[in-house]
Amino acid sequence: MKETSDEDAASGAGKSAALNAPLRRRRKVNALKLLAFPALPESLRDNEYITKYYRVNYNRKQTIRSLFGLHNETGNIWTHFLGFVLFAVLTFVTIYAQPAPLKLGAQKLVQLEERVLLAGRLGWQEVLRAEQHVEASLRATGGHLLEDLKALENRAIAYGVEGLRGAEGRYAELLAILSDSQWPTPRWPVYVFLAGAMICLWTSAFCHGVCCLRGAAETIWKYDYGGIVALIVASFIPPIWFGFLCEPALRNFYLISTCIMGVFTLCVTLLPFFQTVRFRAFRATLFAALGLWGIAPSVHMLLLHGSEPAVQTAFWHNLTMGAIYLLGAVLFALRVPERWKPGAFDLFFSSHQLFHVCVVTAALVHYKGINVMLAWRDGAGGCNG
Repeated sequence: MKETSDEDAASGAGKSAALNAPLRRRRKVNALKLLAFPALPESLRDNEYITKYYRVNYNRKQTIRSLFGLHNETGNIWTHFLGFVLFAVLTFVTIYAQPAPLKLGAQKLVQLEERVLLAGRLGWQEVLRAEQHVEASLRATGGHLLEDLKALENRAIAYGVEGLRGAEGRYAELLAILSDSQWPTPRWPVYVFLAGAMICLWTSAFCHGVCCLRGAAETIWKYDYGGIVALIVASFIPPIWFGFLCEPALRNFYLISTCIMGVFTLCVTLLPFFQTVRFRAFRATLFAALGLWGIAPSVHMLLLHGSEPAVQTAFWHNLTMGAIYLLGAVLFALRVPERWKPGAFDLFFSSHQLFHVCVVTAALVHYKGINVMLAWRDGAGGCNG
């Protein structure tokens, strides 16, 4: 009887093992296969101080699954993906943000007074014709501003705060027309910067996510480098445009020069040799040189408009941005802190992850500085402030 019981137990254990075998196999397949640094192919050995948790030669399914796993690229992927989401939100904030109010200075008020006095001398017929001309011009723009001004009180009562804001905006547009000002200032340079930031952050997150895909590591990084160039060049556009808005020759010189250098840098990044580990220092130097070009227009702008508080504030924002970028680049180049304790920062707080955090932080500082410049140009009414 005891023998039968033992046989039944053994049989049950065998059946249980047989049933659990597929589960164990599934777990083995589902687990990420992570390698240590010495097991990497020579072409993938980039940072010897990151000693473990490398993904190599994954198929598509394993690659997708690894995006939500823990390895030494997890921090690199999510720091820039979340940064991409943040700048996408800032894009919508910029679209719906109210422009800064038009601020008519003493000179503008004098000009308006002169126009009123001149109108008084023209006689009623001329005044009526001038009024009809202005009204026709306003109607041609599709704004119907005069009617909106007359209905200001009704709109405020009917629509509350939102209606009042809309009427205030139309009132500012009318003042801008009467005072030959440009209000609001075109927003497209801000969108160029936001697009450049999102391109950089998305391509970085994507490349770090799929670099483990079989055969991808040799070519994928050129997209990451291209995204870096896009962010650097796009960062120049708003300060140059707003800073030299009233100096078209200087504005065009700096814009064209920046774009030419950006295209040159992009072409170099597409060359096969540029992707190799050997040229790590050369890559950092090339990107740094392109970024340092921004000193020229920033200093020039300060010399031209240094008395403007907004220009001074934006200049300090630019210096702060540059310092943060430089900090990230130095950490990345020196491989700090993992150099001090190899293996301790394999998963979190490695130099590359800190560099990613610096990129997002610096871009946010730059975005704030751009908005300072934009508010200045809005308030001044473009070039005529």
